[in-house]
Amino acid sequence: MDLSAAAHGPKNFLGAAIFWLYVLFALAFTATIASTLFELHQRHRVTDNNALRTRHVWVFGFFSLLSFSTLSFNMLEVLIQSFQLWSHGQYPSLLTGYLAAIWNWSITSNLFQDFGEAIVANSARFLWTQSALLATIAVCFFMAMQGRQHNVPRLWAFFCISQILPISFAQNLFYVALLLSKRDETQPARVPKLMSVATLALYCSCLANAQLTAGTAWLLPLILVARVFLLVPWALVTKQNEGKRETERQSDQYLATEGIIPVLTLTSLVMTAIKVWQIKDEGWTLESAWNALFSHPAVSSLGCDFILSTFSFVAWSLLSDESIGKSGIGQRKRQ
Repeated sequence: MDLSAAAHGPKNFLGAAIFWLYVLFALAFTATIASTLFELHQRHRVTDNNALRTRHVWVFGFFSLLSFSTLSFNMLEVLIQSFQLWSHGQYPSLLTGYLAAIWNWSITSNLFQDFGEAIVANSARFLWTQSALLATIAVCFFMAMQGRQHNVPRLWAFFCISQILPISFAQNLFYVALLLSKRDETQPARVPKLMSVATLALYCSCLANAQLTAGTAWLLPLILVARVFLLVPWALVTKQNEGKRETERQSDQYLATEGIIPVLTLTSLVMTAIKVWQIKDEGWTLESAWNALFSHPAVSSLGCDFILSTFSFVAWSLLSDESIGKSGIGQRKRQ
């Protein structure tokens, strides 16, 4: 079946290159993290034979597999739907025809634009999207601070994969890395208070304006700017030098893990409350807001990821005290 007519649109080789590199980088960063976890596991077997911690590694390993499976299903649905719309439901009869059609689809379709438009199409959809993106910035701050505190190797790879895939996959792999790493008690990790609050405020302003840019050329640039802000926590985190005395005023300029968590929690609650009030004012019911989660695979990929991320966070909060001691949430509980 000839699909050449569907390929007569303007060519977008840059978009196609980004798409294929997106796939390759996702595989490369996942392989890098897998290699890192294997190294940590080998070191863990020699230095620590904690059976409870090992069981918890399997728990979060399962969560990461569940996250990857759910993500793969939803993203495959996104790609299939995009190809169906592009080809008007027509399919080649031969493998070579399929390969040619996929290539033509990648250079003439508007996959990223369509994805962005789908997740901001209405307030109910964007409630799920916003919740997932607020969870993402919170996990990024957590990974930055606890990753430096535990000296997690190749921390950059966890941040790179979180730029490419929804956050719960990187989140659960990072939990495994923490379980296999040793916490450095001598040099607390911290972030500059002013820069952290400014980063969070600018990131939230991107979310607040996302729906306003729907259907315009500003949507994708806004999404890209928001993604850049997710890398800032990794650059902000520093360690307090052992033995270096600081004045009380200097210490007040930084936030530790237990200091940044309330800021992130309050911000997320306020942003969510505003969006819930908006969808209620627009006449959405609880049932219709829930159904919006399954109205488009792009929304499902982010909304389901938010649900998995929340479950993973709860599991970490309950299990980390038992197996890892002072680590993030567990440390905050004891104080």
